[in-house]
Amino acid sequence: MAKEKIIEQLQKEFGQGKTFSREDLFDFFLKTEPDLKNSTFRWRIYQLKDWRIITPISKNLFSFSYKPDFRPAIGVYEKRITSKIERQFPGIKYCIWSTKAVIEFMLHIPGKYLTIIQVEKDALEPVFEFLNVQNIGRVFIQPEEKELDRYIFDVDRPIVLQTLVSRAPVQRVDKVSTITIEKLIVDLFCDKILFIAFQGSELVHIINNAFHRYSINFTKLLHYAGRRRKGKDIRQFLQEKTDIPKVILNDQT
Repeated sequence: MAKEKIIEQLQKEFGQGKTFSREDLFDFFLKTEPDLKNSTFRWRIYQLKDWRIITPISKNLFSFSYKPDFRPAIGVYEKRITSKIERQFPGIKYCIWSTKAVIEFMLHIPGKYLTIIQVEKDALEPVFEFLNVQNIGRVFIQPEEKELDRYIFDVDRPIVLQTLVSRAPVQRVDKVSTITIEKLIVDLFCDKILFIAFQGSELVHIINNAFHRYSINFTKLLHYAGRRRKGKDIRQFLQEKTDIPKVILNDQT
């Protein structure tokens, strides 16, 4: 079946923006390929995703409505810090991002931004000591609430150094390891004190805008939230507070 014909038939079968299961998709292909094998079906799914006709939104659910991937802008400041870290600690696992990345989703824009750097646990102290002598700004390591209240929000360009959770969902943008949309949502939800400017109704606004603008893999999101021991909490929050359809969140992850 030609690409244009598949798009036409899928739109007719499922409708723009609606979700459908792997089984629904298999039944769709069976109408024209009654002898369809699982290996061929897996190839069909790969092809549809490669053509960006369907978007996976969880383990067994897809959407016909294509949304682009979230790729935060990497500023000169983040690139400068990253270059120093990678030269000093070759092969280190890290994630760097600025809270400026959240602006496009917000209703109320904050007047100050944080640079977040997360590194693997064993490298936390060495990286902290290294950055402290690099003349790149004030660095705070795993800051407590009191430290946040008294110091961080009064600093011009605060850098927060944290432990990178193992198997956290990161991506490479401009040769820099940075956040994915799944990690952004989970981190904002989990670190309520650090990200106090993004809580309450603002967090709901952020997540709704992210959901409507970008492709979100909810299997990946909930797995990462589980790694942070907040899987049940964030699932409940998304179900009760946001525009995300419950069928997506209830799908097996």
